[in-house]
Amino acid sequence: MTSTPKLRAAEDSWEQWQIFVLKELERLNTNYEALRKETGKIHTEVATLKVKAGMWGAVGAAIPVLLMLAVQLLR
Repeated sequence: MTSTPKLRAAEDSWEQWQIFVLKELERLNTNYEALRKETGKIHTEVATLKVKAGMWGAVGAAIPVLLMLAVQLLR
């Protein structure tokens, strides 16, 4: 079966569009994977900062308690 030039042009344009769409999906997938990795790193950094903040909070709360105990012992 021979195709008309108009039909062949439509087939060519669909093939080009199909290739474009597939390449775009691959590009988007690559970007998505990179963002997932970065999000994982940020999650780890936030968890680390939370632990550090908790430790500094404990130290900060311990100072007045230790001062109060020292005053009580010196009386």
